[in-house]
Amino acid sequence: MAGKPADHRDVHIGSLIEERRLRAGLSREALAVPLDVSLSQLGKYLKGANRLSATDLDTLARVLGVPVGFFFEAMPGREPLAPGLSDRPQAHLEAGAGWTGFADAVARAADTHLDEDRRRTLGSIVRAVDRALARQQAFDKENDSGSSD
Repeated sequence: MAGKPADHRDVHIGSLIEERRLRAGLSREALAVPLDVSLSQLGKYLKGANRLSATDLDTLARVLGVPVGFFFEAMPGREPLAPGLSDRPQAHLEAGAGWTGFADAVARAADTHLDEDRRRTLGSIVRAVDRALARQQAFDKENDSGSSD
């Protein structure tokens, strides 16, 4: 089964490999041997005609003395990623008086995983549920006055 066809990203990576090889004064053989490929195959990688595997890219990064991420930095046409949840500033929910243990656990989880707007919304919902639950009596099966359909 053939892999995905090469595209502009492979051309970018191949050109960076070739540039680093020349800067380091390495021959093409010095790159082909650790990959266990022919010079012809190496040439296809350097031109971006064939896609490198993650393992081969790691091998080349080590030979060239760069981190694997070097090949992906400044990738043309690559949109910057939106910040992840852990990258956002985290404001804390205040556990108000009367919150149940469940509400405190939800507040702690929200502080860890949600952005500020969602934490505020969740806090309002949890407070409303907590107030509603505080007004109810504990469920007692023998005294259930609900319908018994």
